[in-house]
Parts: sequence; C-alpha cells; structure tokens
Amino acid sequence: MSALALAVWACETARNIGGIQRDVTSPAIALSNPAGDTQAIAGGLRFNVSAVDNLALKSVNLTFSGGLIGSLDTTFVGQVKTYAVGRQITFSPNSGAGGNITIIGRATDGAGNFAEDTISIFLSNVQALQVFLISPSPGAVASQNRSIPIEVRAIQNSGIAKVGFLVAPRSAVSNPTVPPNDSIVFLGALQDTVDYTDTLTVLAATGTFDVIGFAEDSAGRRGYTNIVTVTIQSAANDVTPPLVSHSVPPRVEVDDTVIVRATDASAIAWIGFRVDTGGVLLKFDTINVAAGNLTDVTRRASLNLGSVLPPGVLPHSIVVRGYACDAAVARNCSYTNTTTLLPSAPSTPALIPAVKLAGPPRSPNALIDTVIVVNGVTVPLAGTGTIADAIYNANLRELYLTNPGLNRVDVFQVANTSFVAGGIPTAGGQPWGIALWPRDTLGGYKDTIIVADAGGSYLGIINVGTGGPRQILWRQDLPDFIIQTYKVTVVAGGPLVHITDYHTSDLPQYVATVCRPVSGSSTCHADSVYALYSTAPTGAETPPFSGRATLRMEKLINTTVPTLKFGHLFWEIATQSFTTVSDTLRIVLTRGRNFSKVILSACGGVTVELARMGLGDRTFARNSGNFTHAFFGEGGNISASFARVMSYDARDQLIEGGFATCSTGNGTNDGGQVDIDFGMSPGRDVSDFIANTGVKVVSVATNFNGLTNAVRADSIYYLNQDLRRMVTSAAPPGPSPLTPGMDMNYFHDFAPNGTCPPLSTYCGNGTDVNQRLIFSANPNGNIDVFDTFFGFFLASIPVRDPIIGPLRVARDAGGNQLLFGVTPTGLLVLQLPAFVNPLPAPPVQH
Repeated sequence: MSALALAVWACETARNIGGIQRDVTSPAIALSNPAGDTQAIAGGLRFNVSAVDNLALKSVNLTFSGGLIGSLDTTFVGQVKTYAVGRQITFSPNSGAGGNITIIGRATDGAGNFAEDTISIFLSNVQALQVFLISPSPGAVASQNRSIPIEVRAIQNSGIAKVGFLVAPRSAVSNPTVPPNDSIVFLGALQDTVDYTDTLTVLAATGTFDVIGFAEDSAGRRGYTNIVTVTIQSAANDVTPPLVSHSVPPRVEVDDTVIVRATDASAIAWIGFRVDTGGVLLKFDTINVAAGNLTDVTRRASLNLGSVLPPGVLPHSIVVRGYACDAAVARNCSYTNTTTLLPSAPSTPALIPAVKLAGPPRSPNALIDTVIVVNGVTVPLAGTGTIADAIYNANLRELYLTNPGLNRVDVFQVANTSFVAGGIPTAGGQPWGIALWPRDTLGGYKDTIIVADAGGSYLGIINVGTGGPRQILWRQDLPDFIIQTYKVTVVAGGPLVHITDYHTSDLPQYVATVCRPVSGSSTCHADSVYALYSTAPTGAETPPFSGRATLRMEKLINTTVPTLKFGHLFWEIATQSFTTVSDTLRIVLTRGRNFSKVILSACGGVTVELARMGLGDRTFARNSGNFTHAFFGEGGNISASFARVMSYDARDQLIEGGFATCSTGNGTNDGGQVDIDFGMSPGRDVSDFIANTGVKVVSVATNFNGLTNAVRADSIYYLNQDLRRMVTSAAPPGPSPLTPGMDMNYFHDFAPNGTCPPLSTYCGNGTDVNQRLIFSANPNGNIDVFDTFFGFFLASIPVRDPIIGPLRVARDAGGNQLLFGVTPTGLLVLQLPAFVNPLPAPPVQH
C-alpha cells in the first residue's frame, strides 16, 4: 500500500506519466419518501437514502432543517460502492418537531467529489412549534431611507409565549415603532396562532443584512425560521420597472387567493393582478400602497370571480398575471416578469406528486398562468387534526366531522359556510365514527348524533337540536365480550371441560345505525334502535385476534340497569363449513364486575374458525338512508385472503334467547343464552371477492334502501344485498395515504341485479335513472360520476384539490344535493349539478 502511495505521488509531480488519473467522477445520491409527502409523527419520519460511487463512498451526510433541526452522518470504512437504507426517525410523545422538514443528503467519495439531493416532507404533529418568516422572503431588496416589512407567524397547539425577529448587522436598520421592539411576550391565555408584524427603515446605503424569525411555546421550546438575506440597492435615477412575480394554483375556486410580490429600490406604489379570458379583459385589480414606502410588497388578494363570471360556466379557463408600479419619478410599471420572487404554483398537491392535473398547459416561461376555475368552495378546517368520519343533518343544515386529533366533533354550518368555534368537545377523547339517530324507516332522523369514541369503551349520544347547545345526553357504555372455545375431553379421572378465553378490544371505531319499526308502521320502535360498530384494536388482543377488529351491535337505551341493555358480537360472519379444525364457540358478555351472562353457550353448537372472526383494523361501517340496512368493508392490516365485506338487514329476525342448559356429552353440561341475529351476513355469504387482487378496502358506500352496496379497492365493486358482485367500475384507488371517498346519490333506490316482481321487498326497481349515480373521489383532483347498474363512467367534476378523506352526498332542506369532501386544504362544499343519465332502466325480469 505504501509503495502504491509513493507511485501515485510521483505521478502527480511528473504530469501523470504513469497514467494514473485522479478520480473526478462524483457519486450519485437519491432521497425518496415512499411513505408520502405528508406523514403523521406517530409513524416517525420515514424516507429512503441510496448512494453509489464508481470507486468508493466515504460518507453520506443528512441535514435536516425547518420543522426538525439536526444532522445524521454515516462514514464508511473499507470499499463501499453502494449504499441503500430506509430511515425512520421516531419522536417522543411530547416532541415539538413537525411542519415542513427539508432533508439535504450529501454523498462524498474518497477523492472529495460530492453530490446532493433534497426532499421535503410535511410531518403532521399538533404539538409541533412551527415558525415562518412571511416577510421578507428570499430575493428581498431594500434601499436607504425606505422601509421593509417584517412578518413572523408562529403556530403551536398549546400556545405561543413569545415571537419576534433578529437582524444582523443591527446597525443596517432602525425601528420607527414606538417603543422599538423586535419581539413580543404574551401572558395569560395563550393563542395557538400568532402573527407578529413590524416595519424597519433601512439606514445602510449598500451591502446586505440578514433577518431570522423565532418563537417560544408555552413549554419554553424555541424555534427559528430560515435566514433571509436582504440586498440593499441604490434608487437614484430609477428607470427600471419593479420585479413582479405571482403565484396561483393550476385550479382555483372563484374566491381563491392570488399572491403578487413586487420589489423595487424606489419602493412600490401600486400592486395588483389582471385576469383575462379568451383574450378579453375580465378583471383588473390594483391598490395604491405608496404610503408604506416599502421596497418589498406582497399582496394576497381574492380573485373574487363570482361577480364577473356568468352562471353555469364552470369549469372555465382564465389567464392570470401580476402587476406593479414603483414610486420613482418615471413611474415604472410591469406585469409579471420574473419567477424568482415567488415559487410557481405546484402542478399537483403535495400528497400525490406523480399525478398530473388536467387543464391547459402553462406558458413556456411561466410568467402568465392559464388556470381553471373549478366548482365548489373549500373552507379551511377549524384547527389542525385529522377527519375520520362525517355525517350531514339536513334538518339543521349542519355537517358533523369527527376530529380525533383535536378530541372533538367539528360542526360545519352550510347556511353561513363556516365552522362553529370549538365544535363539540364532549364527544370523547378520540371521536371516530359518527351516525344519526333514526326516527323511521323512510329516511327520517332526530337531531341526535351517535359518536364512537375510539379512546374509550362507549358511544356518545349527543343532542345537536333544540335544548342545546350540543350537549351530551348520555354515554352508552359498551360491554366486554369474552370469546371462548369450549371442548370436552375424556381423561383418566373422567370428562374435563376446557374453556379458553380470548380477549379483544372493546373500543368502538366506525358506527352505523339501524332500527326495527313498530309493527305495521315505519316509525322506529323506541326500544329497537341499534348501533352497529367495528372496534379499534390496541395490539394487546389475544391471538388470533392480535391487531384485529370485531363487529358488534348495541341497543341504544338511556339506562343504568344492565338487564335492560342488549349487546351482540357478530359471530355469524365466521360460520362456514370447514375441513380444518373448528372450535365450538362460547361468548360471555360482561358489564362491570357485578353483571355478566353467557349470550352464546355451547348449547348452540356453533363451530367457527376463530381467525375468521377477526377483521382488519380499519373496518368501515355505513348505514342505508332509510336505516334498514348496514354495510361493512374490511380495511387496514389485512392479508390477501381476508379482504371481506358484510351486510346487515334489520328486517330479519333477531333472537335473544332465554337461559337454558344442555348436555355437552360424557356427563357434562353448559348453560346460557343462544342469541342469534339472522340479519348479519352468514359466513357462507361473507365475500372475499377481492382476495385475488390482494388490495384492501379503502371505503364503502350503500344506497338509500341498502340494496346497492359499493366497495372501493383497486376498482369500485357493486354488490347486491347478498354480497354478490354484479358489476365493476374502473376507479383508481390512489397512492397511500390517500383514502378516496365515495357516496351515492341521496335518492339512489336501485338494486344492482335490476328489477324484480312487484311488491317484492328484496329488490329495488328504482324510480329515476338520473338518481342511479355514485360520486367517487379521483386522486387527480376530479370527482368521477358512474352509473351503478352498468358501471359506466358518465362524467367528471373538476375540483381544486383531491379528496383524501370522507366524501358525503346529502340532500339539503331545499332539495339541492350537496357534496362534501375532506381535502388537504380543508372541507370542499359543492352543490351538485343535475345529471342526465343516458343509460336505460334495467330490463324487467320475469
């Protein structure tokens, strides 16, 4: 090795006579985030790193900035040419990390050559301290005796205690504010979002100065923004127009914001924007800002196109440009002339960068934006957190959205398109599923909601109508079901009964409601309103139920007397003819230490394969509009052989057996009830219809009468009430973590198997083919419309952002159909246009 080193040294001093060349080939490095551009802090910060070099890597260094400050270095010993690793950075429960995190990876080889790659990930954490320097922003300019604005924004769930900024060198500016401040301290009740603004006067004639924002939260944790360098220019004899840049999304709603930024050493006097359509001026909007004497101005203005666009033209193409004039004697003006001051609008939302949005292309230099004005209005959600489920109350024109991240139910009022401050905080620690209290089997319901608290073993029964405000009426405590297997073996001393206990989670997740009416009436019997719910596993369940959900039912009744309550564990879904070993099933229901009973004894002779009773940890539940049916889809942590759906018909018989004893052979006996619900799909009908695809269920829907059921997986599958697959629509599921929602037309009353004999209660002949529609969220930012009988694609409704959460279609009190969808930027509210279905009615079957 030493001889080789000497030879190389000699070659370097002899102009490479020996032919040995210095390595000048840089390594390659790539960062990727297969877990998505938006990640929850509970799962950690996840990304992949891969690097390669022609000879040998020396090190791979990762630098984190923004919502996480730090570095992670890897140094190699020996000749390592390739490096590939998946990183997962975990955080403590009270970590303040979160927000936009920029990761810069640098790979260096032994000769000092290097390469870099950068990715950004949004780490969702309601506890994160997020600090942003809104102004100045990169590219800012200033001039002597002119002013420059400062704006720092801080966000933290527990409250902001201090916010401010630092300037270096401090002598470059003065602060005309009386008294001069560079920070502010808050006392008493702390706000979770704070904006701090100030204006500085520039003293220096040339050079630069740096600005950085900072904030402290209620726990004393301090966070900083990135540093922005401001360049000082001369304004003498200015005949140069200002630098103007604008930013607008590729799809906009009528009241969306256009951001225009202009900089000029002579200060900005006018700033605004222009909108054209078809080469004709549609709108020109400018304001005079000369009084501010500011060299850097950013204006956020509403497009406000509702007053200038004629009705019924959406979607519609427009052209947008920024505009500004400076305060120089020559009054220099310009439309958008640079792309450096503001970033161009992203071609797609950050969650799905691989999907292209439809619409006219941008101009080559991106100085003029051709954008699409789309349908709907998106209202920002009330705070952070996540939306798990939603339901609409047409009586009050309110949408209720469960927000487990903020421990409340958010209330959106359609009448004023706004959220109720604070929502409903009494809904539970982790409100998840939500349903309405049925009044009859014609679609009527009370102003009462049922909320499943995944953080506790109860359902919250909440009044949202008169007598409020939105108070909890009672908590429906849920029972503990102990699943047992029963076996009798004969040993030397005589028969021995083996009873093995299996424990599962009792925490409710998704919920649906049904009722059984008074005989001869459509009115729900007061004693026959039921909640059907899936459970949220904790991971501590007994195998084979580890991490598995179960399906259960609870009669809704406000009483503390356990004998008046009724609960049922749907063991029926696991009954089937088995060739493998089966177990005799026994189920014990307990409601506290003083009450328990056997609700399925060995006398029932029920044999099951236990593993089939466990469902995926995200099993969806929806009820029909008339509260006679419910539909369930197994999602989450499932294997390919366990992708199932279940249906429930409240019109079928529910048997609550009386206590009885029976012989179980060899002189042994068992006793208890044998409760059976014939409304739940039996095991032979429980469909594993997507087993061959290995794709999990991501959403489900059912129609008004429960006879058409839809499952979203790799496509949309339409099933009849017996879970037979009738037709399929090609609908992309979207990349994780997207959960594309879907819902049917509110008055959809068709059956996917077509018409049937008159007076039959098990078919839906339908009344209007224009109601035979389903609305499905497409990851490309559209809402696709399909016919549910033929599976045919009918139309597409462009919207601004893709729907990534619940999608609900509801009928308003005025008869209009409304569509609600949770997007990355808020709640989409859309009045659906009338659709004409060109496809015929189903043929009549005789």
